[in-house]
Amino acid sequence: MSVHSVERLFAYNKWAWNRVFPSLEALPEEEYFAERPFFWESLHGLATHGYGAELAWLQRIGGKSPSKRPAASDFASFAELRTAWESLWSEWQDYVGSLTAKGLEESLHYRISEGKEMEIRMDDVLRHVFNHATEHRSQMTPVLAQLGHPTEPLDYGRFAATNR
Repeated sequence: MSVHSVERLFAYNKWAWNRVFPSLEALPEEEYFAERPFFWESLHGLATHGYGAELAWLQRIGGKSPSKRPAASDFASFAELRTAWESLWSEWQDYVGSLTAKGLEESLHYRISEGKEMEIRMDDVLRHVFNHATEHRSQMTPVLAQLGHPTEPLDYGRFAATNR
């Protein structure tokens, strides 16, 4: 993967989340926090997980291995979560802007929350971060549509055609 590809995937990730956020903001609080039959219990839990994953990977890239991710209860509202996320994207932007081709070939050594040591190439880390976000957006969007708050189209092709 090239540095340019990482820059494009980072931009796509922000673009796509920013197309989901208005639908989350439009939900009544009881719908946003309602328990749902997916891994992270609610749309709030799923959104917090998405944020937490992006935070954990950036911390790992920075040499810290977090022992846990933020909990849904750490954010009283989607507005709080969104503010934290936008701040995190600023940090991600700094990192992405500092990338080099050589850096993408390096390995990242980190510890997962259970304490096990892991190693993964940086280009694979970045593929994972952006793919992980796509997975969770795809879990959210049908629920949002069923609740009457569909998102705008999120596919990469739409992003690429409108963000040259």
